[in-house]
Amino acid sequence: MNNDKSKFLLSILFFIALAAITFRCAWPADQVFSASDLNIGRLAYIKQLLPDLFIGYYRPTELLGFTAHGVSLFNVLLAVFPLTFFANVFYGAVLVISSVALVWFLRLWQRSWTAAVFGALVAFWFNATMLAVGGHAYKIEVLAFSVLALGLIEKAVRAARTRPAVGWALLAGLAVGITMVEQQDVALLAGLFTGSYTVFRLVLLHGKAPKRWLAMLLPIGLVALLLSGGTALKSYKSNIENATTVQGAPDDKWNFITQWSMVPGEWPDLVASGWSGWASNDPRGPYWGTLGQSAEWPEKGQGFRNFKLTSVYIGIIPLLLGIYGSVAAFRNRKTAEGKTMLFWSIAGLVAFWLAFGKFSPLYKLFYQLPLIGNIRAPMKLMDNFLICLGIVSAFGLDRLLAEGRNGKSARILWMVAAACAGLMVLAGLKLFAFPAARLAEFSQMGFAPYAETMVSTMARAWLHGGVLALACATLVFALWKGLNVAKWLLPLFIAVVAADNLVLTSHYFNATDISALKKGNVVVGYIKEHQGNERAFLMDQGGIYNQWLASDGPYHGLNLFNIWQMSRMPGDYKEFLGTVGRNQIRLWELSAVKHIAAPAEILQQLSKNPQLAQLFHPVLNYQVPTAQGMRNDVLLEFKGFVPRFALFQGWESVAPTNQCQLLASPQHNPRSTVLLDPAANLGKQGATAGFQPLEAQTTKRKATVRVNASTDAIVRFSQYLQPGWTVRVDGKPAELLRVDYLCMGVAVPPGEHVAEFFCVDGTLQTGFMLGVFLLSAVAAAWLLRTGGGDKTQDTYLRK
Repeated sequence: MNNDKSKFLLSILFFIALAAITFRCAWPADQVFSASDLNIGRLAYIKQLLPDLFIGYYRPTELLGFTAHGVSLFNVLLAVFPLTFFANVFYGAVLVISSVALVWFLRLWQRSWTAAVFGALVAFWFNATMLAVGGHAYKIEVLAFSVLALGLIEKAVRAARTRPAVGWALLAGLAVGITMVEQQDVALLAGLFTGSYTVFRLVLLHGKAPKRWLAMLLPIGLVALLLSGGTALKSYKSNIENATTVQGAPDDKWNFITQWSMVPGEWPDLVASGWSGWASNDPRGPYWGTLGQSAEWPEKGQGFRNFKLTSVYIGIIPLLLGIYGSVAAFRNRKTAEGKTMLFWSIAGLVAFWLAFGKFSPLYKLFYQLPLIGNIRAPMKLMDNFLICLGIVSAFGLDRLLAEGRNGKSARILWMVAAACAGLMVLAGLKLFAFPAARLAEFSQMGFAPYAETMVSTMARAWLHGGVLALACATLVFALWKGLNVAKWLLPLFIAVVAADNLVLTSHYFNATDISALKKGNVVVGYIKEHQGNERAFLMDQGGIYNQWLASDGPYHGLNLFNIWQMSRMPGDYKEFLGTVGRNQIRLWELSAVKHIAAPAEILQQLSKNPQLAQLFHPVLNYQVPTAQGMRNDVLLEFKGFVPRFALFQGWESVAPTNQCQLLASPQHNPRSTVLLDPAANLGKQGATAGFQPLEAQTTKRKATVRVNASTDAIVRFSQYLQPGWTVRVDGKPAELLRVDYLCMGVAVPPGEHVAEFFCVDGTLQTGFMLGVFLLSAVAAAWLLRTGGGDKTQDTYLRK
């Protein structure tokens, strides 16, 4: 037992060391790991919302803002740890936890320690590691807890008595529930494999014991549902029910969902990393394939030619050992171990086939399942495939060591690995010796400046894969010939695969010096100082402005109107932007846009129109770098905006379906009249004057305005009206009005009044989730403590 504890500790230390080396780019001071979607600016933005985020908050950013609430492990950790420490440690820590969880699961199946570590490397340190580059923190958390759930389920299935089985099942329910809280679509995919495994093991071990089925499935399902049901329902409403991209025409939805499908013709990337280039627009080796290509690109040249951030890589050694393990599982299919490894082999093949999405006939059937047809990017299933491959390859490695010189399969594996090595090396040498055909092909595709680099990258990818295949062949040959290598064979496999991970990540992992980000710049500083409650708009979203949108703006708390990411846009936003957005100035007017950053030539064009020239006042001149050199830009103050808080004496009742057209009309004056939903029964009131700006005291959860109205009036709040908002006037509940299609407001009578707008309140849901978690954890601990210990029926392994 002590020996096992020591080896378990060594395994943990190994993965911690590997994580430290893998993320070594973030070691120096002021360096923060670069993660696209959750960069340091976005993390700072989320941290600013804490702890209110747990019970409800609102923000004015991205169009007319948003309100939300929710508890997730990610946000809890972000609240606890310092910002830069969290950014640099989070991904590595989750990879360590994922790896340790899979090692535990494999040890339950009596895998050797080295084989278990090898399986964890395969599962998490190639494709899953790449999730860190995109900042897909929630996805990597889901993978970790889904594997933890496998171990807990296995303990529950093997428990000799019902009481400890229920205890382990409760913990498994918590793990499954956490995956659903973190990211629902990835959790649903992972749940298909976790759920299938649960049913498989129950059939295998408790086929005629309905009591054990109930003791397993009820706690898992009930706890997971209670913990994550509210979060999952909110996600369904926002990402499916109200998202235009999945509620439109069937062909448009199919193209949207399957845009990121694995491309069959790019299969060499799986074993020769970098074969098709490292990433889109990467000068070191631009990606030239069709992954992520928009459906409109081939005919119209619209959207993405391709979009790839990282390699989708398996590695030749894991693939060879995975195939070997699958064959060994088939030969031993009469044992519980063989049946289980065969289960993971089949599950892996299904995941692999489904990952090809629109190129896979199986996916067309899979797409028809409830909810599945709303999950974007079939290539997400590659993460599930790698977990299956990790489990099966660990089994294959142990079987290889067990059979050794006595098994013909070792000789066959050696021959296959050697043949792969020879073919891959020849492919690389051929490209070095005869590059003309590929050079011409890449030039014809429009990559002439990079053609030589691309051919060199492709050739080196083949050679790299060939060297790894040769290393595999050498190790297998040494075992086959009985060179007394049992003590160091498996560690060498681990060392080679770990080194391959370091080579892979060195192409993608980078750190950002945030010393300049902390200081800010003159433009960001000016907007921050003068924005008040209003918004700013960046007319150019490329180059340095993209950095300001993605990082600098969120870090410094700018109220930016621009959309940085909104792949599933609500239908009302789409209608508003598509109709009102045709008149850019009217859009700024209605959305409380006070500052506009634009090229200086825009100001010159505006100056030619005397009426427009009066609306825009330059407050700052500066230069920005572009592909054509330094460009003169200007920060404008827009004098024509309607403030986020304003008092209107005039209104009209117009059906919401007609409001956008009227708002965009030149005949409508948005500075004197607001549009209301006829359901409010407020009729119509003519305006005797324009709006009155209002001062507001705002917090993360509430906005308070004091008004002095000479007649009946409407307080207009330029904030996106979402379910959960409430309003009080003089402390009494009032009717929340839909104003100008997207905004909100409240009616006030003549006189002095205080209007208070309250965003969504999630206190009850958060408290409920916390209660479910604590009660389930305490109940599980009590059941395991009083259930006769952690005894298992070892005969299950032989059934």
